[in-house]
Amino acid sequence: MRLPSGLIEEILAHAAAHYPEEACGLLGGRDGQATLFIPVENDLHSSVAYKMEPRQHVQAMYALDAAGLEIVAIYHSHPGGPARPSATDVAAAHYPDSAQIIVSLADRMRPKIRAYTIRDEQVKAIELTMTL
Repeated sequence: MRLPSGLIEEILAHAAAHYPEEACGLLGGRDGQATLFIPVENDLHSSVAYKMEPRQHVQAMYALDAAGLEIVAIYHSHPGGPARPSATDVAAAHYPDSAQIIVSLADRMRPKIRAYTIRDEQVKAIELTMTL
């Protein structure tokens, strides 16, 4: 999974702005290269779970389609937990062909960002490469 440094900055800023709630959004692109970040409101307003606000989620998917992009990743934050999928994240993973990007804000001065694939409840860490 490749992310431009500017998108990483946008994601980290979005996660920080919604702390202590989990933040979420979609990343569009092609062939594992993200080119667009679309933030989506967490309908649960929770620090331990997220659900994308349905209308914004659909609008984001239409925007990606209109731009000729596919969902390359789904992002959310863990305000107080590690940058790895929780049991809830694994059970709720509905896009097996998209990466799951998780930002940990457990240490707010040094956030961590990691990427995974989740297929049939099997979690696999994948390399996250920052591009210019």
